[in-house]
Amino acid sequence: MFDKKENSDNSGYGKEQGSAEGCSLIKKVSFEGSFETARLLPLPQFAFAGRSNVGKSSLINAILNRRIARVSKTPGKTILINFYRVNDIFFLVDLPGYGYAKRPKSLRQKWRRIIEDYLKNANLLYHVFVLIDSRHLPMESDIMFIEWLKYYERGFSVVFTKIDSSTQKTISSNIKYLKEKVGEFNYFLTSSKKKRGLDKLCQFIFEKATL
Repeated sequence: MFDKKENSDNSGYGKEQGSAEGCSLIKKVSFEGSFETARLLPLPQFAFAGRSNVGKSSLINAILNRRIARVSKTPGKTILINFYRVNDIFFLVDLPGYGYAKRPKSLRQKWRRIIEDYLKNANLLYHVFVLIDSRHLPMESDIMFIEWLKYYERGFSVVFTKIDSSTQKTISSNIKYLKEKVGEFNYFLTSSKKKRGLDKLCQFIFEKATL
């Protein structure tokens, strides 16, 4: 799916689920706009990527504690890069979903070009969060995307979503499987519906943004 450069080490340690809270540090949010290409923006950027049905928009809304990102029952609705300015300190970036087979091939190729262009050329891209549904085994497209990030030396964490609908056994098994495929990685366990793990994810973002 993605061209490669060279490998890099991005080992990390998992996060506990945290409390059922949103992000109290966020006071001001505004929608910056939707674009097809990377923009030269004046603030750090934190990108959210994942398959089209993984719950990116729901997670962003839960973090921001407001319905600003569009949530659709039909996967693959995000076709541009959406930028949200937070506290005038950083941007949360919602990337188009990858790996949704029911969309036309030409549209999937366009998504790929948009995602690659952004990840290669975005200035001040501090971190990429790769969202994976905790209920299911990571798919080949997830593994390829992570390997691509490692090749281009983009810092990343895996965010396992929908833990309220999964089991600890399933989550542990999926984490183990992904580590066997890509090596060690930093990860978070989250539930947008129950607001689990958002406090730790938010703290991680703010710490990196204000270094």
